[in-house]
Amino acid sequence: MLNMGQGKKKKQAGMNVTPLIDVIFILLIFFMISTQFRQNSLPLDLPRSSGEEKEENKAVTLTVSREEVISLDGQIIVREELESSLYKLKKKNPEVALVLACDRDIVFETVVQILDEVKKSGIEKIGIRHDQMDS
Repeated sequence: MLNMGQGKKKKQAGMNVTPLIDVIFILLIFFMISTQFRQNSLPLDLPRSSGEEKEENKAVTLTVSREEVISLDGQIIVREELESSLYKLKKKNPEVALVLACDRDIVFETVVQILDEVKKSGIEKIGIRHDQMDS
């Protein structure tokens, strides 16, 4: 006797979960991006500043105008005396900070030369500010 079902394979009933996994990952990414994370923090009572800077920590401003006029904290100095003036500042206060304020139209080579003189004087804390200055 012939058995009719021997040549046929049974198909297993199942569900393809690959698209379901893709949807789950997309939802996970959506919720991760749209969720706002709150950080629990402790209230801190920080000390207030008196608003006065200590004189020894005050930054010294070295200004160079478009015409290459150099002033150190408002006092005009000659280019040849710049390094010695900076050295005196460093000797007076070893932690001195210097802000180099330059006009935007100044030649870059001049800025580099002035920075070299600042480096030779031993001042290590240097900030650079470039603005359009009033002449």
